[in-house]
Amino acid sequence: MKHRLITIIAIIILIITAVICSKKSTQDYYKLDITSNVRQVTKSVDLVDINTDHNQVLDVVEYMKANKIKVPSTLINFDTHSDILLNAKVLSIKESSVATWINNALAKYPEINEVYWVMPTELATDIGLQGLFASNDLNYLDTPQTFFGNSTNAKISFFHFVSNPLTKKAYEQELLIDPATGMINENTTDDELIKKLFGKDKSKLRKVKLITCTEKTLPDLKDKDILLSIDADYTSNSGFDTVDDFRFIKNSAGINATFYSIFETLKNKNAQPRIITLSLSPQYLPERHHEFVNEIFGHILYVANKTDKIEKYKNKYNSPEYFMEEYKKAGI
Repeated sequence: MKHRLITIIAIIILIITAVICSKKSTQDYYKLDITSNVRQVTKSVDLVDINTDHNQVLDVVEYMKANKIKVPSTLINFDTHSDILLNAKVLSIKESSVATWINNALAKYPEINEVYWVMPTELATDIGLQGLFASNDLNYLDTPQTFFGNSTNAKISFFHFVSNPLTKKAYEQELLIDPATGMINENTTDDELIKKLFGKDKSKLRKVKLITCTEKTLPDLKDKDILLSIDADYTSNSGFDTVDDFRFIKNSAGINATFYSIFETLKNKNAQPRIITLSLSPQYLPERHHEFVNEIFGHILYVANKTDKIEKYKNKYNSPEYFMEEYKKAGI
């Protein structure tokens, strides 16, 4: 009886200790002040834009062109999604989707020749998503496919990403873009496949380097001319497209810690972006976090000592189903 009582008391003490530690951990998250890192990263920034939908980055670039602001050559995208669509002539659609805005940007703005997709660690370490990243798309070349890593390179197997996960090594690819249509696919040594994919040879296509990584494997960015884009869904979930399907929903403390980590990473990687866009992406962020994330966006703008100059946007969110229907109408 005595031993049982001692055991019960010990368990109670452990539970209380765990609760106290948990509360302390949460409080410590809130103590992470992003101000110093943001100030360091934004020393050379020309423009900070807070917007609603991620395809409104295109409005930002149009604003830059209209105001004779040089378009950066390197796009760094902190995002749960690649926002790249394969096998689709996206410029035949009147609007740009949040899933295709990078297609549009690369087709319309040849100044951009390098893209970094920084995905959440939760995404890079999910075994099922690793398999998706390594999957080969050669069997799906006739229909639009969301880009998620390997597209036409049959030499890269799933086991490559088991032994060399994105948390250990960044994955570099070369994309081909048709400036006339916005069609994107991975470059390949098979010229016949290129003609099949694009209906034209390589001489009429543009090459862009794509580096997929996590914060840990993001390469050094010293001397890069950067357009930094942060999608708020990066801070909350692991890549699932509705709130009901989110597997990794962080609380406000976790979101704050993620913003801290983003800017600490950028500082440590010597990033000095000239342009920063901050997208709420409300369809991909739990509603309870919208106000909190907007407060963080406002703080970043304040610390950077900039004003949010763009008031009207042509681009807006439309559902994936809407665009799939538009692709069908266009015969894609």
